[in-house]
Amino acid sequence: MRTVNAKVKIARAAGTLAASLMLLGLSTGASAQVVVARSDYPAGYVVLPKVVVHTTGSPSDPVLPGGIATDTLIQITNTNQQDPITVDCWWVNANKHCGNDDGPICETNADCALGLQCVQGWRANDFQVILTPGQPIGFAASSGLSTIPCDTTFPGPQCATEAGGSVAFVPEDPFRGELKCVQVDENDVPVVENDLKIEATIISTTAGGGGTATTAAAYNGVGFEAQTEGAGGATGPLCLGTLPPGAGAGVECAANYAPCPGVLHLEHFFENAETELGSFVTTDLTLVPCSEDLGNNANQANLTITAQMLIYNEFEQRFSTNSRVQCYSATRLSDIDTQPGPAGDQFSIFNVGIQGTITGQTRIRGVRGPDGQFGYGLLGVGCEMHAATLGGPAVATTAFNVQHVGFRAEGDAVYKSEFPAGPTPTPTP
Repeated sequence: MRTVNAKVKIARAAGTLAASLMLLGLSTGASAQVVVARSDYPAGYVVLPKVVVHTTGSPSDPVLPGGIATDTLIQITNTNQQDPITVDCWWVNANKHCGNDDGPICETNADCALGLQCVQGWRANDFQVILTPGQPIGFAASSGLSTIPCDTTFPGPQCATEAGGSVAFVPEDPFRGELKCVQVDENDVPVVENDLKIEATIISTTAGGGGTATTAAAYNGVGFEAQTEGAGGATGPLCLGTLPPGAGAGVECAANYAPCPGVLHLEHFFENAETELGSFVTTDLTLVPCSEDLGNNANQANLTITAQMLIYNEFEQRFSTNSRVQCYSATRLSDIDTQPGPAGDQFSIFNVGIQGTITGQTRIRGVRGPDGQFGYGLLGVGCEMHAATLGGPAVATTAFNVQHVGFRAEGDAVYKSEFPAGPTPTPTP
């Protein structure tokens, strides 16, 4: 499994270098000082676009023996070796429900009672933690942390008095959605400090033992560097770049951060391609908006972004399609332009048989829409699944951050007014 993942990373290296050179050239031409969102540095605002949980203990849909149980392990780190930091976080629940946000979890209308539609939900649940100098914490999204652990020998006895808060577990199981965190002061006002780093590892294993081996897919949170203070205080939006042009009179940024990427650059195998090691590859692409309204469920649920996609194979032949991102989108590449499921995959423009080459690249751009208070930037994470047989279960997985090209001239905004209370954490063993 390690060898497969190593080969995948090598295959992607050339494309990553090309994307970096393109970014350098564009940034030099536009503004030598522009720093865009990135996943390899600490930041003041960090997003994990893909968090998934589905366990054997789910109250509504437990994973049965032989099924695949999934959880996400998360590490949040204070990289400041001198001072503690306060961090506000939100679980963004993007589950679909029958009828409304309080109905049963569903995937399609067929999962709902007669007369009910399976509708895209959206809800944010918040929590706060205080991390001591240099402190990392780790937890499973399914269980959270009832207290913040502390080693009194490092950085010192004050650790026990400086650490604080708790990590709420995800509000539903099954769960799919995001984690967003921002560095703030004691009054919940965002600060111009960049000490926050977050990583995620998605663990999948066969319930009850046997079957497919456990797989792990890790990626870094996308960090937005805090750049300047704003006048919006604790209730003002986080401005990624600048305020969107339709934000309205009287709206002030709580703080300004690095802008959202202009184009996402995805390097990938085409669907069902066979690697030199004999595995067959499929890729899951998760896309989320840069702009969100964490205090108004209706505003967020109504935000839909058209993702324009240009696909290039190794012969530099170009294909195009588009997809709709409503709050959150996690889709197999071959399902973007065909019906969900394996039927019709052979006709997808992402299929290896259509493209005629093993690998390619897809450039993704959010298209501006009518709702002016929001921006239309996108963030993404890819996850490759390697199967021993065509259409078989994954025996190895790897997640990776989508590369960024350029930056959006129009700003994006994360509105953070009032939040519902998160669930009570379970005791940590």
